[in-house]
Amino acid sequence: MQPSRIKLAAVLAATIGVNAAFVKPKVGLLHVRNTSVAAPTPAGPYGRASCPCVGIDNIEGHAMATLKDGKQASYPKDIGARCEAWDKSHHPKCPGENWCESKWCYVDPCNCEDVGVLPKTANYFPGAEYQGKPVHFSYATCDAMDSYTEEKSNRGRFEEIEKTCATHVDVSQWGQEDCRCVGISPQPGTTKVSIDGKKHDFPSETGATCYTWDKDNHPDCSGASPPSWCTQAWCYVDPCKCKATTPPKTSSYLPESNYQGKPIYYSYQTCGGTDSYTATEHKEACVNQKTNKDCGRNSKCAWDGKQCLGKELVEVCSGAWSAKVILVLAMPLLTLIY
Repeated sequence: MQPSRIKLAAVLAATIGVNAAFVKPKVGLLHVRNTSVAAPTPAGPYGRASCPCVGIDNIEGHAMATLKDGKQASYPKDIGARCEAWDKSHHPKCPGENWCESKWCYVDPCNCEDVGVLPKTANYFPGAEYQGKPVHFSYATCDAMDSYTEEKSNRGRFEEIEKTCATHVDVSQWGQEDCRCVGISPQPGTTKVSIDGKKHDFPSETGATCYTWDKDNHPDCSGASPPSWCTQAWCYVDPCKCKATTPPKTSSYLPESNYQGKPIYYSYQTCGGTDSYTATEHKEACVNQKTNKDCGRNSKCAWDGKQCLGKELVEVCSGAWSAKVILVLAMPLLTLIY
């Protein structure tokens, strides 16, 4: 093993609180004094950290997927957003095929490494994209074998992904590079969002791209003199990957939904829009809580010493991780050393 890799392994081991008196390469294992850590780390509900699932999880409704033979089948609206055997109860060939019980999810092909098998282009929703690239799926990130994909579909996949990842991304549609939108678009049908305690139908792809989603859908935007926020573009974002100068806010439209296990956040700034909505229409937003005490009353908020923000921005995305979190994130890297 190269000296630089030995040093890297020692640094990582020290970081997670393990005595790295000696690090010896051996297939599939990192050996330290009195400790052996098996690799690879099992996939979580949203896949491996090196190839996380994408899409909005836990949203209401169903979507009609287009199958290989051109027929359609009804699937949950949040299909592909987490590791699950999505076909088991929804594909007309299931049960009966060996892939029916296998878990899979949608992934970003440009953010999918170290899972052993390259992701494949998804076909259930023709034309669907994630951050300006065709939606891909992966069984490997969910610790499952892919017996669904035909062998001929595997040829040239590396070159295909390489070309896909070199594609220019339109920031006016998918948000600024340092704060991309996180939904999948286009998607057929509608879904339910919460407004003042009531459920309203919005397009299924709401928040997936930069768009004036409220203009034709929010009840307050249908009058003769609609509020200014009706014509402002916004989208859902990952709070931990949004470096916009104005922090994103937790969504009131999808209070029970999540993205990779984190509550849904939205941003106007990444779409070039002005946020006049949060101050007047989203009273429970963390940024509207002006004291530490008020901030503490909302389970989704945390006080950073100066202001109230979404809890993820303060406790998860800040870098103040526990040793356990560091271990989970470090294990995929440690396995590459051997």
